[in-house]
Amino acid sequence: MNKVVAKKNNGSAAVAIMKSFENVSTGFEDMGADDLQLPRLKLLQAMSPEIENDESLYHKTYVEWAPVGSGAKGPVAVHQSKSVMDDTVRGEDNKFYKNDNSGNYIEETANYFVLIVGENGETSQAVISMKSSQLTPSRNWNSKMKNLKIKNSSGIYFTPPMWSHIYTLKSEKAKNGDKTWYKWKIEVDSMLTEDAHVQEASSFSDEMGQAKDKLVPEQDESKSSEVPF
Repeated sequence: MNKVVAKKNNGSAAVAIMKSFENVSTGFEDMGADDLQLPRLKLLQAMSPEIENDESLYHKTYVEWAPVGSGAKGPVAVHQSKSVMDDTVRGEDNKFYKNDNSGNYIEETANYFVLIVGENGETSQAVISMKSSQLTPSRNWNSKMKNLKIKNSSGIYFTPPMWSHIYTLKSEKAKNGDKTWYKWKIEVDSMLTEDAHVQEASSFSDEMGQAKDKLVPEQDESKSSEVPF
């Protein structure tokens, strides 16, 4: 009898959580077709150790930087529209330079506001910025999130908000010629089942949705971190 009651309670909780995913901001509002990538089937030979699990909210920016070593602190500007890339020229270093002789360059940056979930269910807030060679993993992640479907209370499939699921973030080594680097690898873990996580993720999504334009990017000063596209 106790087992039957427990199953009914768990089912009711799951239904309540799924209802909280309906008729809310999904996190995909700022995402266009160029932020997605169709999945490819391939054989993975190895997988690196797990780093963290998290839930996310997405925001794309186009950050304008002064030349590295110029002494400028912080970005020159943070553009919200991809149209700023229309007047850039790609340099030999793979950076996209403004076509005005200023030496400034634009970095397309995918930002993910995430809740990191620890082993005991504790959470912490963070931001993950992906740019340059990390934009391909970013598009893969976006596609995984947007392709998820769950049934609503009426039995109809719909795309839940980004923060409805937990994802496992790993790193894997990439190579191009004699250059190697690590890139993100993201896999779907599971849908949220803890009410506390649902409430925090929803609240954090709303907060970051209002504050995302105030995010201050960090410039990568190290040329050794530059990798081929």
